[in-house]
Amino acid sequence: MRVARSVVSVLTLLALAAPAAYATQVMHMDTRALVVASNDIVVGEVESVAPRWSPSHTKIFTDVRVRVTQSLKGGGATTLTLSQLGGTIGAMRYNVPGCPAFTPGEEALLFVWRDRQGGAQVSGLAQGKFDIRRDAAGVATVQRSAEGLAVLDANRLQLVPPGRPAPRIPLADLVRAIQSAMREGAGR
Repeated sequence: MRVARSVVSVLTLLALAAPAAYATQVMHMDTRALVVASNDIVVGEVESVAPRWSPSHTKIFTDVRVRVTQSLKGGGATTLTLSQLGGTIGAMRYNVPGCPAFTPGEEALLFVWRDRQGGAQVSGLAQGKFDIRRDAAGVATVQRSAEGLAVLDANRLQLVPPGRPAPRIPLADLVRAIQSAMREGAGR
């Protein structure tokens, strides 16, 4: 009985002393907030997705090379390499909830921020990636593919309520919303 009480006491102390677990927390960003948070805003095609180990071999990063076809904000480079935490190498998977997923050949509109070393990452995690689809006539529409982040409109980026289908938003509408936010001073 004494041993059982001792074990329970030790387990209780360990539980109380354990550091708090933190989850990915994403604050909703509308178009203006994404424009403000971004150094670059581009339309482009994903050329490659390359996972790699960190120098200490403790984390996996994924480098995403994008061929820029249109630059709405930023330096106007013809290619952009995004680097994000997470990825898969062999049987090892390092998952970061909320990070956008990329596939070679896909087209996307990307809101991108840069760290102090100039490294590029998607703004607002998956909020800053809009997948582009083109119909038979070449008309482009956008929508977020990340679960729970589909939007109803191009300005407020109001989230689609559960159970409701996500509309395809004309790419031109999102580009106009971005340009409007930049004219209003959000892009400085």
